[in-house]
Amino acid sequence: MSWQARLAVPAEHLGVLVAPAAGDIHGNLGRPPAKELQRLSLLGRPVSVWRAALRAQLGLGDPVIGTGHQAEFFHAGVFAKLVAVSALARQCGGNSVFLLVDSDLPRSGSLRVPEITPDGLRCAELQLPGSDPLRPVEGQRAASRTAWQDFFAGIAARCAHYEADLLRSFAEAWLSCAAGPVDFCDALGRGLGDVARTLGLADVQMIRVSHFCQTAAFRAFAAELLMKAQRSGECYNAAQAAYRARHRVRTANRPVPPLLLSSERAEVPLWVYRDNGSRARLYVAARPDHIDLFADQQPIGSLATAELADPDRHAVPWPVEEAGWRLRPRALALAACARLLLADLFVQGVGGAQYDEITDDWLERFLGVGAAPYCCVSATLHLPLPRSGVGVAEVRAARRACRDACFNPQRHLPDLSESLLNERAALIRRSDELRRRDRRARAERRAVFTRIREVNEQLLDCHPGRVAELHRLADVLERQWRQDQLALDREYFVALHARRDLEELVSRLAEQLDARHVVVPEAR
Repeated sequence: MSWQARLAVPAEHLGVLVAPAAGDIHGNLGRPPAKELQRLSLLGRPVSVWRAALRAQLGLGDPVIGTGHQAEFFHAGVFAKLVAVSALARQCGGNSVFLLVDSDLPRSGSLRVPEITPDGLRCAELQLPGSDPLRPVEGQRAASRTAWQDFFAGIAARCAHYEADLLRSFAEAWLSCAAGPVDFCDALGRGLGDVARTLGLADVQMIRVSHFCQTAAFRAFAAELLMKAQRSGECYNAAQAAYRARHRVRTANRPVPPLLLSSERAEVPLWVYRDNGSRARLYVAARPDHIDLFADQQPIGSLATAELADPDRHAVPWPVEEAGWRLRPRALALAACARLLLADLFVQGVGGAQYDEITDDWLERFLGVGAAPYCCVSATLHLPLPRSGVGVAEVRAARRACRDACFNPQRHLPDLSESLLNERAALIRRSDELRRRDRRARAERRAVFTRIREVNEQLLDCHPGRVAELHRLADVLERQWRQDQLALDREYFVALHARRDLEELVSRLAEQLDARHVVVPEAR
């Protein structure tokens, strides 16, 4: 069984996940690129040349450990990836990179902040200034400093440890740009960098995907996809189908939808959109000397095949880019490009590590090679919020008791009428006899059943308060359980956690990622 098949998000507070083992991670990082990858070319130019040029452009030395995530207020499990690349880079003397995926739509227009109130725990939804759910993050309008100051003041009003821990310095770093509107991604990079430095992490270079897409290396990768769209799409779909069969995934569009291919057009795994516009899927149609591009059904321009095939033509924007169209990678294309052209090791979360099975299969089928190795790192932190400890089993038992009291009041109510209990027992015997003897005696069976319900209601009327008490207890338990789910949610923004917990998380991850760390198997 591969290590990817055993991945699971840690359930406990300060639980960490590192897979495969640290020794294997460092072993993969220390190996030279596979001979097949060394021989691979894009547009006739060796991948090694593209990699060297890209690293020089970004100011990176060897080796490069990369990771990334959507540009958002992410949780500690995602922050663990940033910790991991920093720790690994420090251990091997390399560079670390975090790709801020600003080409995705915002998953939420608000930030969930837990708040302890007189009525118990609740979550406040603080609206993100300037957020538009229909625009990619890079296309969001920058909001005013005043709006962001009010936003962070709203967090401070709900967090008792705001002044003492990382939230205040995070907010100050967020707002430390020059006067004027605040760009979300740039501010997020500053805030995360401040958190990382406060925790003693080695510098991690933040790179926006929108900027990464302006490099010649990315355009060369995209050109390869456009010119070989039909074959790339067939390989992509075969890898997606193989993953679904291997993991018994029934939904056709999981974990990623297949590309739409026809004799006239082929979908490529790229997004395309204009400023102030919504995203569309990119389709291409091959002609004798050029390739037509479509945003869904809308024609957006053509690219000369000879220019696409020329590796020296990609240092400058393509004509469709100059016309205002932005080409951005979808999930697997971004992972493939980053692992082929940027990183020597890529750190994924649980979902990304599983989906990169498709990435590897796609590249093997399409290019005949795999990409740089990857590993999985994740973690769980819980906020110090009040919890009752009520489990879902207790809630279900209480609800069953409420239901059972209606059908079997004798199990839950004391001092009931002997005559009613005797009549009920006789009716039940008669019902059983009719069911065994003659199932067609429906009218009589219905009459017996109706009388059993009437007797049950008479028994319940003997202690009406007891039944109400059972329902009240079930409601209380369910409310406590739901509040515990809020308290145990692992997806609260990482800077909401106490500094001591984040320092402990950094320490545990650094230990788990140290090549000298040995895991002793548990005795069976």
